[in-house]
Amino acid sequence: MTETATAAEPSPGHMIVCGGDALTHRLALDLIHLYRERVTLIIPDLDVGHGPQLAALATEDGAVTVISGRGPDETTLLAAGITGATALALTMEDDPAVTEAALLARGLNPRLRLVIRIFSNALGQRLEHLLDRAAEHSGGSTAVLSASETATPALVSAAVTDRNQVIPINGGTFSVVEQALGEDADDSTVPLALLAPRTDDLISSGDNPLHVLLPSPEQTAAATPGTVRSVVRLRHDSNPPDEPGRRGLPRFPLGALISRRLRRAALGLGAFVAVLTVVTWLTTPRSIGQSLYDVLMDVAAAGNPADSESTIRKVLQLLSMFTGMLIMPLVLAVILENLGALRNVSGLDRPKRSLADHIVVIGLGKVGSRVVERLAVMRVPVVAVERNPEAAGVARARKLGVPVVIGDISDPEIYRDARVSRSQTLMALTSNDSVNLEAVLYAREQQPELRVVLRLFDDAFAGTVYRTLRASYPQARTRSRSVSYLAAPAFAAAMMGRQVLASIPVERQLLLVATVGVRGREALSGRTVAEAFRPGGWRVVGLQRSGRDLRWNPAPERPLADDDRVVVVATREGLGLLLRRTAAAAVIDEDAPTPAAAAHPHLPGQRFRRRPDDTGPLPRLPRAQPDAPYPGQDEQ
Repeated sequence: MTETATAAEPSPGHMIVCGGDALTHRLALDLIHLYRERVTLIIPDLDVGHGPQLAALATEDGAVTVISGRGPDETTLLAAGITGATALALTMEDDPAVTEAALLARGLNPRLRLVIRIFSNALGQRLEHLLDRAAEHSGGSTAVLSASETATPALVSAAVTDRNQVIPINGGTFSVVEQALGEDADDSTVPLALLAPRTDDLISSGDNPLHVLLPSPEQTAAATPGTVRSVVRLRHDSNPPDEPGRRGLPRFPLGALISRRLRRAALGLGAFVAVLTVVTWLTTPRSIGQSLYDVLMDVAAAGNPADSESTIRKVLQLLSMFTGMLIMPLVLAVILENLGALRNVSGLDRPKRSLADHIVVIGLGKVGSRVVERLAVMRVPVVAVERNPEAAGVARARKLGVPVVIGDISDPEIYRDARVSRSQTLMALTSNDSVNLEAVLYAREQQPELRVVLRLFDDAFAGTVYRTLRASYPQARTRSRSVSYLAAPAFAAAMMGRQVLASIPVERQLLLVATVGVRGREALSGRTVAEAFRPGGWRVVGLQRSGRDLRWNPAPERPLADDDRVVVVATREGLGLLLRRTAAAAVIDEDAPTPAAAAHPHLPGQRFRRRPDDTGPLPRLPRAQPDAPYPGQDEQ
């Protein structure tokens, strides 16, 4: 017997996610549990990466179809129902494969909302332009996102605690500032969170937040020094952010041809030639010009022997000849360096001996490179450590003038070269859990109070490591961040047709800044700004009338019209509830075949029912399966 929905009409179309990594898992969980969407997962391998966790979603209470063992080719996309889908997310870490799949999907469904993961900014911009042109008259859209770029601001904020996070928006900026309780605050600032006293010495799973996010006016007024350490506030600056200046000396074209070490050697030889010229001028009747000429002739070994000259002149001639001998190796080194023979050996800037209070970034992969670029723009001293001298991130760091140490951080010599003992933070950002853990453990053994930011992938492993580090080193600041956790909200919102402008880390929790249309949203439409505020869920911080500029921090009594767009700060759960398309989802007949199974019986698929939705309290993110809990932000 076929069951039908009783609360509301079915959602107009399902969503497809293709991938098999942590970001795919996080994104699927958000779409299923926060946005209540029907999701089809295309998993390349059930036994690799997060394949088992993704497959386990098909045994839960939710509308999920799983197609495993295949990539996003035409047959698989058609089996997944691409022609009737609302959105497709391609989360693979392979730019060429993502590009091919995106072009194929756009041809199969021009109305599709495409969300694609691309690391190369240049390729992403051109691909987005091409795909939007292909869907120009059909209503489709394209959002190109980079997981590493999306997560970078939060990673940097975890490492640089004395800098305010700045978020560019509409020609101005938002600044996230932390103020002590009772400190005078501008009326134009918006309280985002009430921070509880420090608990770095406690072991917590992160399931019970210690801080109050988006507090109500009553909660803010009732805060006391015993319960609240400080207040995180959001303020707006109408001026656009200043363009970051160049770091150090101009690096083009000279910097592109000659490394810093060789430039210093050339400068030293030039200074020595100048000294020889001055001494020659002072000790002989020659003019300064004639003295320079004689020295240069001697340097080039083109002068005549000074047989009839004074002893001083003879000594100077000998010194000049030896200087000329040193110039030839310098010229040869420049030539070989530009041919690449010495690039890996002498081309990397080494940390200065006096360097201190800097940040050490381990790993120059996609995430590490983005973090190094961000720190360089902020003019925060940074040293990069990379095992592979051929890694693409090494060349990028060199271009920025960032010192790079090649080797393993657990090697005592490499540890000393990176000046870790005098650094303020160690960031382990490689793509290997074991390498990151080994680096952090070795650094903690050498310096127990060192602040660390640790990137881990495996959920259970991350939780165990995080708790153990905090228990073993209670006085040291430990921050564990997951790129997938930080990036997934932006991908999910893009699939819903909305844009996440920034992620604001609040200790171990997360707030999101997003643009939302008022039309069709009961929580916003027809309400005032004050009535639309849901403590712990979302808060309107900006209002843009049709055809007008964005208005920051609108008055509480300001009504919201259907044509308005608002900027909201929301929790992860709050944004999911706010952007949800329907108040209830369809109940699917368990006995009816899935579209994939009906059209392509050879493609494996699984599905299950979801109960009607409700509009009760903000939902909690449930466990994906009993043995693999949905990890908190601090646990991965």
